[in-house]
Amino acid sequence: MNHIHFDAISQTVEQLKQHPENKMRKWKANVTWKDGVKNLVSVRDFDSYLVDEPETLGGTDDAPNPVEYLIGAAASCFAITFQVMASQEGITLHDVHVQIEADLNAAVFLGLEKGNGGILHPKITLQAKTNASNEQLKQIAGAALANSPVIASLKENVKLIIT
Repeated sequence: MNHIHFDAISQTVEQLKQHPENKMRKWKANVTWKDGVKNLVSVRDFDSYLVDEPETLGGTDDAPNPVEYLIGAAASCFAITFQVMASQEGITLHDVHVQIEADLNAAVFLGLEKGNGGILHPKITLQAKTNASNEQLKQIAGAALANSPVIASLKENVKLIIT
């Protein structure tokens, strides 16, 4: 359904049922400093990617910064969770678009204020063209928000908007 490999997911589920001790999986990334605030990130066998900061935060703006990668990871994890859950319900996906916005207090990052230095007020907007009813869409999107591993890793509650 929707080009999701459910056979592989089913095999993983069965394997975990038979061997629950394998439920925990370690994920790793390696970071190598290049220059200034530029770092090269390596994950598994994929091409490395550059992380930088905007000029206003001491970088050269040659790549997204860690916060941009974080919110991108959160939005894509939500999207994947939504896509899998909708497909499990037999819903055909014609188009899915997810946008995320969040605030960050630069004064806390720069040591000028005390407070929450993480992302604040995250808001995800989901636009989905499907064969699902609005009620089904809201239910699955809410479940995806609750079950997304990256979203669950954020301390701040995420506001979900469906258009």
